[in-house]
Amino acid sequence: MFKITEDCIEKKTLTEYFSSEAPKGTAEFEQLIQKFESEPQYKFRMRDHDQEVFYIGYSDDCTRKSGFDPLDMYGEYYGCIDIQYLNDKGEYERL
Repeated sequence: MFKITEDCIEKKTLTEYFSSEAPKGTAEFEQLIQKFESEPQYKFRMRDHDQEVFYIGYSDDCTRKSGFDPLDMYGEYYGCIDIQYLNDKGEYERL
C-alpha cells in the first residue's frame, strides 16, 4: 500500500491511498489503510525524464517486492519514470 501526499507540479497537499491488494471503497481497503498507518512507512518521490519531482508519498515497502507499486499504479500515468526512496542518511536513492 502507498499514499500520495504531495503533488509537486500543482503544489497541492493530498492524502490519497492506493493498494494492489483490495479495491477502493471496500471494508478490506479500509482495513489496509488502518494497518498501513500503524506500521513503518518509507518516503518516496517520483520524477519524470527531466528529473523533476512530480509526486511525494509514503509506501509500506521500499524494496523491489512492491516498492515499484507507486510508480506502476500511479506515476507512470503522469509521465514519471523514476522512483527514489529516502534512505537512512537522509538522501534519496533510486530503487
